[in-house]
Amino acid sequence: MSDEKITRTASPSSEPSPRSRIPILLQCITIALSLVAAVEYFKYSTKINYEWFHCTPIMEPVGTNTSVLKIWARGGPSCDKRGEYKTIMKRITRDYEPNNQHLKFCMIENVNIGPIHYPLGEPKGEPGYVAYVGYNEDEDLVQTMCKESTIFNM
Repeated sequence: MSDEKITRTASPSSEPSPRSRIPILLQCITIALSLVAAVEYFKYSTKINYEWFHCTPIMEPVGTNTSVLKIWARGGPSCDKRGEYKTIMKRITRDYEPNNQHLKFCMIENVNIGPIHYPLGEPKGEPGYVAYVGYNEDEDLVQTMCKESTIFNM
């Protein structure tokens, strides 16, 4: 017989040791927290600068003891004529309940204003669209305010 020594060597395992996984775990946690922080900062900054990102509807009562409102929109660069129109229509459809009474409204376009008309600073200028909205009980006032514009019924 030969004097062979049988030596056993540990086979290299395919998984790294738990200690070598800690830096990878910390790196993943850091990346995930950074992403969450970026999203939260974006939400905070858009909340603070809401008018710059959106059109804000402005509603003003036309008279006392009436349901008629004058509605127009203000905002930043995204509040062009198209944005104003969409904002006004959303406000009309959300605030008034046509099941209570019929609704009358008109949209008056300011033709002297271009489609993109809001500068980034102040003053904002005149609105591109103005709407007058009211229930049927105030039909005469709506017709007076709308003058020659088309009156829509809902």
